[in-house]
Amino acid sequence: MTFDNWIGIAGGIALFLYGIRIMGNGIERLAGSKLKTILEKLTKNRVLGLILGIVITGIIQSSNAVSVMTVGFVNAGLMPLENAVGVIMGANVGTTITGQLIAFNIDAVSPILAFIGVMGMTFFKKKPWNNIFYIVAGLGMLFMGMMLMKSNMIHLGKEEWFVSLVRSFEEYPIIGVLFGTVMTMLLQSVSASVGVLQAMAAAGILSLGQAIYLICGQNIGCTAVAVVASMGGTKDAKRTAAIHVMFNVFACVICVLLLQFLPLTKWIESLSPANPTQQLANANTFLKIGATLIMFPISNLLIKLSRLIIRGEDKSAGKRLIYIPAKGFGSAAVAVSGAELECNRMFDLAMTNMKIVSEAIGTKRKGDLEEVDSNEETIDFLNHEIAKALVDINRAGLGEPEARAIDRMHHIITDYERIGDHAENISGYIAHMRDEKMAFSESAMEELASLFGKVIEITELAHSCIKEPSEQVYAEVARREQEIDDLVEQYENEHIARMEQRLCSADVGMLFVEMLTDLERVGDHAMNIADAGCGK
Repeated sequence: MTFDNWIGIAGGIALFLYGIRIMGNGIERLAGSKLKTILEKLTKNRVLGLILGIVITGIIQSSNAVSVMTVGFVNAGLMPLENAVGVIMGANVGTTITGQLIAFNIDAVSPILAFIGVMGMTFFKKKPWNNIFYIVAGLGMLFMGMMLMKSNMIHLGKEEWFVSLVRSFEEYPIIGVLFGTVMTMLLQSVSASVGVLQAMAAAGILSLGQAIYLICGQNIGCTAVAVVASMGGTKDAKRTAAIHVMFNVFACVICVLLLQFLPLTKWIESLSPANPTQQLANANTFLKIGATLIMFPISNLLIKLSRLIIRGEDKSAGKRLIYIPAKGFGSAAVAVSGAELECNRMFDLAMTNMKIVSEAIGTKRKGDLEEVDSNEETIDFLNHEIAKALVDINRAGLGEPEARAIDRMHHIITDYERIGDHAENISGYIAHMRDEKMAFSESAMEELASLFGKVIEITELAHSCIKEPSEQVYAEVARREQEIDDLVEQYENEHIARMEQRLCSADVGMLFVEMLTDLERVGDHAMNIADAGCGK
């Protein structure tokens, strides 16, 4: 075994991993947002979730992406924990399709596929053709990586230390399980880990009896990504990751025990005696399907165990991101969805402050203005952190729908932050009036109450355009925004009349005009939000 052979193995693994990555990126760009929507909308029960988990993972070739997507949906409250169980199990089954694909052994045409894909990526910039060539290039690179690994791993089989190591996997299953777990945690892809084993089997240096315990461990190692993605999330998001871990650990234990008493290895070998690559692919598939058939009926028990492991309820979110997944984990579609949910948090806090100050003008509630200050700190934090996250997400390479969503969010978070600022300004005026024992006249109170109601209504109406753009709603927002401008002018004139009649002091009158100005500007920001939502 020479240094050049080791370099060849390392290069083969790198090319194989890169092929899987760009193939997955191409598929995600081609259909990522659609698959996300399907997964979000159609997981009404566990059986349907199981089927969708298998299908979607089979399409995008990444159980990590689907499991992280599922954790994200549970974290966002878009999917109940009970329904997530089926998706997680289905993702584990769906990821075995990559191994089956590798078993077809199309080494001879893989350079041609890679060449066609790279040339297509270079000259066809328009979607969806660019994404299709991404997929073709990834598939070609995947098999070229397999070729490079196999040609160099033949020499590895002549090394005595390696022969002793692989024998220990069959003699001491726990070593194989631990080795497989660490291997997948490092590669961050169970498909890639199984692919490396298939290359070893094709090179004649690893038998199914030795590899099957590695496969058991690899299925545990693949849960690391979901665990990391759940960190900092809600309790149910962490429970979803815990179920993912438990499913794969229990599957490993069941498989190891069955292998001690039943001739499963010989049976799998008999299905394709001349194709060791196919044997490993079948072993991985049968293991996942068998574990799902055993544990899906007792999924309620897994849910109860997850609640015992992750106890308690969620505390207030405070100044932290809770929906955007950890950088580097999951798909761009998941990250965009998480960013949209963080934007909704920001909007809800801004509107909460508007409603608090609208009530605080006429009613003093203990701690109301302090609540406004606390919410405003969170709004400022979210504005800063969401903006940074949007830049990071944009670098990942997005499909057209996700790119438009990122651009829209860049605009609206500024308007949300400014609405929060205007609510804080009004809170400051109210605090000053309370300290100085000031009060508005009855007419001024009625005008402010009317204007607050109209401003809050138009802002919430404008925000509805973000989720469901509507020309009819947009026209209504524009009409109401002009109505608010007219009312502000009318109320300022009526205020001048009250000043002339000495019904209102100069100090109180100044605060009244400042509030009118802030409310008018909130109406302007509502119009900006509607513009962004309807693509104006």
